[in-house]
Amino acid sequence: MTATIPSQSANAPQLASHNPDIPAGLELSLRHLQDAMGGVSKPPKLPGRNRANGLACWQIRKIVRHVEQNIHSSLRITDLGALVHLSSSHFSRNFRVSFGEAPYAYVLSRRIALAKDLIGTTDEPLSQIAHACGMCDQAHLCKLFRRIAGMTPHQWRQMSAALSGPYTADPQPALSLPVS
Repeated sequence: MTATIPSQSANAPQLASHNPDIPAGLELSLRHLQDAMGGVSKPPKLPGRNRANGLACWQIRKIVRHVEQNIHSSLRITDLGALVHLSSSHFSRNFRVSFGEAPYAYVLSRRIALAKDLIGTTDEPLSQIAHACGMCDQAHLCKLFRRIAGMTPHQWRQMSAALSGPYTADPQPALSLPVS
């Protein structure tokens, strides 16, 4: 009672199920082989293969430091990628895995964070704050600020002034309790 093992795994299930001479243990092994192969003769795909794994810790630190130090100037993806020795497409893909957003969105969020700080703590005109944050003009700052922060820079300045000033009781409380 000798059984021949077929050379092609695609034929294995047919031979195993139709050939009474193949022992049950070998038939089971052939079925597992077919399941592992996905019914085709290609090798199984390894986990993690062809998938972006994100940036290394040193690359993240270098990018964050570079963005913070150069927030007022032009920050291009090709330059950021070259900084950590990656092509722009490979950098963008890995950046998104590491930060959860695209490089452009990250830079904009950092610029708006700086603008929030400057608007809330200084009396500088918005045009100067826009240039300090690396934006071309006040209109660009206002448009992006409203989109990202959900309010205009003027509203942000008023809110910041109200929060940083002395505490005053609200003239109309949100909830009034009955007085007995």
